[in-house]
Amino acid sequence: MAGCQSMQELLPKSGRLPAHLKIKYGPVGLLGRFFLWADTAARDRGVTLSFASFQDLIEANKANSDSWRPLVPVFDEALGGITPETGFVLIGRDRGGRVVATQAARIYDWSETTLMDEAVSLRMFYADPDAAFARGDRCEITTPVARKITGRVVFSGAVWYRRDFRGKDLATILPRISRAYAFTRWNSDFTIGMMADAVIAGGMAERVGYTKLEPSSVEFVVWPLGEMRCALGWMQPDELLSDLAAIMDRVPVPVIGPRIAEDANR
Repeated sequence: MAGCQSMQELLPKSGRLPAHLKIKYGPVGLLGRFFLWADTAARDRGVTLSFASFQDLIEANKANSDSWRPLVPVFDEALGGITPETGFVLIGRDRGGRVVATQAARIYDWSETTLMDEAVSLRMFYADPDAAFARGDRCEITTPVARKITGRVVFSGAVWYRRDFRGKDLATILPRISRAYAFTRWNSDFTIGMMADAVIAGGMAERVGYTKLEPSSVEFVVWPLGEMRCALGWMQPDELLSDLAAIMDRVPVPVIGPRIAEDANR
């Protein structure tokens, strides 16, 4: 399967976003415009986006524990088994180089299974689910749609904005970059996210752009995050691309750089 083969490529762990734009899947014109707009829109808000390592993400999480709960183990190499081939991290820094925003994504090959099976079994979260069960961890999903989410599935998460950068509309930018970049690299069949009910009540789902939302459909206890009840957001590629097109219809048309077009045609 072409998608499985693409999962074996190393994802960037450093460097600015524009330097790593390789559009392998999807419409070059739309995606190229979107990435250039998104990078510029972030900089207009005082945020410079770069790729980072999973360790960088963990360190940023620990350094900001006053405003950020522990990470879900999905993005922890030791606990969750994520690798440089199956995930990436974006970190936004202010003009002083301090971390002010994060976003990450991970690809799962669930061609022979489903979100329901992988989440309830804790295989989605842990490299060693037996140890997690022994510790008392668990996950329950009530929505039947979880049985239909299968194939190449991207989990987009690790979302955090420093308090003084909230309200700057970064939630409109970073989650879309995460979904779009994952799609261009892995040709994903589904993108999913889990958002706490309190976050949904604040209108985050609309800003993030998920087209389908199943409120209070996921309840889990996972170490070190603890207990949480979440909504499941999900979308397929046609919805992902339509969402980006709607964004681009409202902004000026930038020039697509030669590197993007060249990489897309390889």
